Amino acid sequence: MAHHIRHRPTGRGQRLALVFVCALCGLLWPALPGRGQPLPLGFQPDRVFEQIAANRAAYDRVVFVFGDSVVMMCSLEPVDFSQLQAKKNDTQFMISAMAEKMRQANDPGEQVRDPLWCMRSPASALNALFADSGLLTASDHGLTVPAARLVAAYAGALGMPLPKDVAARAEEIAGLFASGVIRDGDVVILEDAGYNGQNPDAYEQDWLVLGRTVLRGAAVTLVLFDMFDDIPEEPVMGIPPDGFRFEAAFPSPATGGSRSHNQALRDAAAKLAKDPDNKGTLVFLDMRRRMDAFRAALDATFGLAALTPEGIHPNLWGEAYLARELLRAAGLAPLLTNTGPYREMLAANASRLALSGREVDPAKAREFIDAWLLP
Repeated sequence: MAHHIRHRPTGRGQRLALVFVCALCGLLWPALPGRGQPLPLGFQPDRVFEQIAANRAAYDRVVFVFGDSVVMMCSLEPVDFSQLQAKKNDTQFMISAMAEKMRQANDPGEQVRDPLWCMRSPASALNALFADSGLLTASDHGLTVPAARLVAAYAGALGMPLPKDVAARAEEIAGLFASGVIRDGDVVILEDAGYNGQNPDAYEQDWLVLGRTVLRGAAVTLVLFDMFDDIPEEPVMGIPPDGFRFEAAFPSPATGGSRSHNQALRDAAAKLAKDPDNKGTLVFLDMRRRMDAFRAALDATFGLAALTPEGIHPNLWGEAYLARELLRAAGLAPLLTNTGPYREMLAANASRLALSGREVDPAKAREFIDAWLLP
């Protein structure tokens, strides 16, 4: 069953619903009727990526994060889901909501003063940790990173689950290798969630296309991970819930039986790891099993959820755990010599991390953060 959260009273319910609806819109975009042109302002790389691409020589190592809204953004405030429920089948509303969210991301206004602002995406959370350990310097509340020994950036979507879009995106990523934007020593993280396409054989091929592009491009570390979810029992945009469940089984002629989309990814990763043409190294992270363990621990300790109620996106607790596991998988955790400020920031705002309005004792939160969230 999906977790349901309490909502704090807010006069900004409609605006906050837009923040979340746009994320769901991004996950659904490949399935929306009439799709044929890129979503307006959707899934563009963040500002830090643009800075890196413009002056790659100023950065020693880069963590490039590709994927959908799970790694593009994380809501910092409670969300009014009543409007989402009412508007979930309104395509035009959802498209305009995505455009609005991207405008906010490029011009965040007063949101930069939020003590949790650095948690707005996994890449920005990584950069906060890198900054505390002296690996980068930033200004404009982390929106500008002029140079760094180690920096992370959201680099855009992958085109999943449509093979034509995946092929086009793979070609663009190959161009980043050819131009030297992605180079030896970098880390590339690829993620996919949301609508799964209901075709595990095609999904495996998508991952093979993307994985070969990255692993043959340079001596990078490629991190792949399977997907967690907790999808309620109801259709979204007319799509049955199994269309979003990555452990749901679908027919797989390639295997002579059935398999899940997570299994298709795991099968692709096993093939990619053995490719003799690899320049890079693949690390596969069993994130679903790990997130399930984290969710159980968070629920047992505080009675809180780590995913938002639609069962796809991590809340701030879940995002912080995902960031830790990615840092460890990429081999970057030993470089973090000062995690104290990050720990205190999370502990001081522990009552906000689940977006539930439930109070959490900071001292008890510190113990939990030390055990589960520090790299």
